[in-house]
Amino acid sequence: MQALPTRSLRRYSCAITFLVLPWLVASPSTGYSQVSSEISRAETLAAETVPGDTDPAGDPETPPAILPAEEVEEPSVDSQLPATSSAPGPDLAKLETIWEQSLRPLLVENCFECHRASEHSGQLELETIASLLRGGLSGPAIDPQSVEQSLLLTVLLPDAVGHMPPEGQLTDAEIELVQGWLTLFASASLPEDWLDSPSPTSPTQQKQDGETTGQALQRLPLGLNPSQVIDLATEAAWQANELQPTKLTSDASFVRRVYLDLVGRIPTQQERANYLASTAFDKREQLVDQLLGSDEHASHLATVLDAILIGRTSDREVKRRQSSGWFDFLTHSIAENRPWNEVAQAMLEARPQTELDRGAVWYLYSRKDKHQDIAEAISKDLFGVQIDCAQCHDHPLADEIKQAHYWGLVAFFNRSTNVDTPQGPRIAEAAIGGFSEFANLRGQSSPNRLVFLQTEPLPEARPAEGEKEEERDDLYEPHSKESAEPKVPKFSRRKAFVEEVFSGHPLVAKAMVNRMWGWMLGRGLVHPVNALDSFHPASHPELLDWLARDFEHSNYNLRRLLRSMALSRTYQLDSSLTASSDPKWFTSALAKPLTAESLYQSFQVALDLKHPEHWDTLDRKTAFANLFPDVLAEESLSNVSQGLWLTNGPQLQEMASVEHSNTLSQVSQLSETREVVTQLFVKILGRHPTDEEVSECTNYLEASPSPSSANPAPDQSSALTEKIERPPSPRVPPPQPSSQARQLKIEGLAWALLTSAEFRFNH
Repeated sequence: MQALPTRSLRRYSCAITFLVLPWLVASPSTGYSQVSSEISRAETLAAETVPGDTDPAGDPETPPAILPAEEVEEPSVDSQLPATSSAPGPDLAKLETIWEQSLRPLLVENCFECHRASEHSGQLELETIASLLRGGLSGPAIDPQSVEQSLLLTVLLPDAVGHMPPEGQLTDAEIELVQGWLTLFASASLPEDWLDSPSPTSPTQQKQDGETTGQALQRLPLGLNPSQVIDLATEAAWQANELQPTKLTSDASFVRRVYLDLVGRIPTQQERANYLASTAFDKREQLVDQLLGSDEHASHLATVLDAILIGRTSDREVKRRQSSGWFDFLTHSIAENRPWNEVAQAMLEARPQTELDRGAVWYLYSRKDKHQDIAEAISKDLFGVQIDCAQCHDHPLADEIKQAHYWGLVAFFNRSTNVDTPQGPRIAEAAIGGFSEFANLRGQSSPNRLVFLQTEPLPEARPAEGEKEEERDDLYEPHSKESAEPKVPKFSRRKAFVEEVFSGHPLVAKAMVNRMWGWMLGRGLVHPVNALDSFHPASHPELLDWLARDFEHSNYNLRRLLRSMALSRTYQLDSSLTASSDPKWFTSALAKPLTAESLYQSFQVALDLKHPEHWDTLDRKTAFANLFPDVLAEESLSNVSQGLWLTNGPQLQEMASVEHSNTLSQVSQLSETREVVTQLFVKILGRHPTDEEVSECTNYLEASPSPSSANPAPDQSSALTEKIERPPSPRVPPPQPSSQARQLKIEGLAWALLTSAEFRFNH
């Protein structure tokens, strides 16, 4: 084996010192995937409008290469609701949403031991907004006419008589949160009968006598705020299983998480600083809307859907997808927020009526007339069901999946063939043929009828035994001889599938909801996401059913679905490990390995690479994508190839160098070592280093270079190996100049942070 170059040795030493090669040991199964924070129950159900059905567009600002550390210092407490007298007055639904996402969790943590419904000291209960207005022995906790005199605020001040909480002091930021919410409350217009009606923020009052929370969810009407329904359902599961969730994540963690999920990269230092500096009470909501309306989101989600619907492949095949218009079709559909069912129908029918829809043809065309592959892909991708093993027999574990469903789905598409036209790839369809029989393991034969899961067979005239079908023009729609488009049969099996089976099928909405839940929260409500069958029950079945109905009712609005998940408290949980963390109950945010695409883009953002076009080539991205984690993989396991690429891959060495990285080039000019460490942590990990990290990294950067590091001793383990693999020992070079040695160490520390589990996971 050849001696490692000096830069590699520096990085290897740095990794051993600080990270113990975390890429080998960190994985979801070892606990990094389960990380949590305390939230209280999600109760608000009766929001009369669902915020965010209009999606403002906005692209992130272009950031400078680096900022002084003090400008990105994150607040001591992250708040979604800083006090501000200039904030607009919200309506009732908005007020309750802010209560749920900001103020109530603070009261749960500090006040509920004495002031919950079952234990209300001084007859004061803090469970709901209505209970605050009713108050206790000392009167109402809220004075709408005088915010500064509200009991809810005055008892929190440091010098208050009867100070609360009795054994602690809230921080200034937490007190500002309370004051800001009270100011907003005072400006809200409340219905006259609001206090006389059952509080919409009490789940127990939403339930009928003897009814479980799950049963209450089943009868909830559509049109409610789905974020709040999500939180109600997850809280019910926590209570039923005696699990303890943890707090909301910090703003610093939230901004990184939501950027990765919605645009596929970490935020720039400037984007992060702008978000942390914002004092808007709804800053999280604003950020989610900004990202969902951006071009980056459309491009990112198109890449995600491409990997789900067709899969990763070679750069040659990717070029064919690009030229076919497939990526343009996906990207434009997402940018326009086209209903998901329409997107899928365009893929299945494959008869484009517009220039952009020509790319939809590639979904079927890429399967190269392999009709069983087409059937298996459609079932998995669009219905969330694996039917592969029903090819030879009924499903052995899920009774509802029959062999007839497998061959019935094949029959819907077995008259279709790929053709190339001057307008590009097309899918022709014959008007005859496609009749056959399938046999089970006992040798019993059955005809392949047009049928699929949860549907009745479609009527179709079959030729009599021995009868030969004849191709005739009258079997097709009128067709111009000058047209290069394929003829369309009067009875099109593909069209019949779209209209009679796909349209309105309950699994279509449920499959996309479950898949997007898995994408955003790290695990589907049904796990794995392609297993919507009776053998794989949902962790929260009523929630999945409600969200699927709501998705269908909202005209398959994918942007609204993602928004509702991102704004739920369940999504916004912290990622610190707790004893009650359990992936299927979502008591904490699950750490998700970055997909190859997100990891590669995040490398580029963190390093602020010079000449980005050099790194954004198709061959580089494709090679990386085929090596690192896939989209929604059932399990994520590190492998040797990934380890080699991260530890000694020439591409990462080149990227993480002063020569090619603006970040490292500018950091290397800083004279203070502590500032170098701080800037590397902020730029790469999005946080400030701890005192211990500063100390260890400073010691590493300031230590004198070891001669043995620059010139490693020969491998004594095998004389033969040394003779064959090692080059002749060169003359020992003189010690490196201190500036060069420092530069190599800065590169080594940057490499260690980039390859750490903290960087490679979304948490």
